[in-house]
Amino acid sequence: MPIYTTVQNVLDLYPRVGSLSSITSASVAFYIDQAENEINGYLINNYSMPFSATPPLIQSLSTEYGLVKLLERFFTQETGSDNAWVSARREYVQNQLTMINSGDLGLYTSSLELIAYNPDDAPFSNTMDYNPAFNMLNSTHQQLDGDRLEDEYDDIDRDSYKPDLE
Repeated sequence: MPIYTTVQNVLDLYPRVGSLSSITSASVAFYIDQAENEINGYLINNYSMPFSATPPLIQSLSTEYGLVKLLERFFTQETGSDNAWVSARREYVQNQLTMINSGDLGLYTSSLELIAYNPDDAPFSNTMDYNPAFNMLNSTHQQLDGDRLEDEYDDIDRDSYKPDLE
């Protein structure tokens, strides 16, 4: 079930598609879903998803990309020809998604509020700021990060629990 755009938007973008008896609303929705899955794959690492409301740019790209996928299947592959216009549209959509993902192109709501870009949105680890202790090298090259050792010693030193080591 399409989230960002509608079957009617795709049909409005390229009315000729709707006049073909071999293309149903269900097939258009299928290709929109395929396009939206790729769009989500591009954006999920740097945006909080799902969006509370579809950003207008994502709606446009989803409509365009859904049409591209449909045209590739029904007009390019079935006839065994290459359609430069469809390839150019695919490249355009992918370039736009790459720019959004890198933060070079911003997303906004329909009321022109900026949607937060989170480039460093990664899982937290209490050792993520230290060099890793283990690697693929010989075990003689594996060392603990000196800063980590100092920080752990400081944590123990500040700890009120001091077991009797005698």
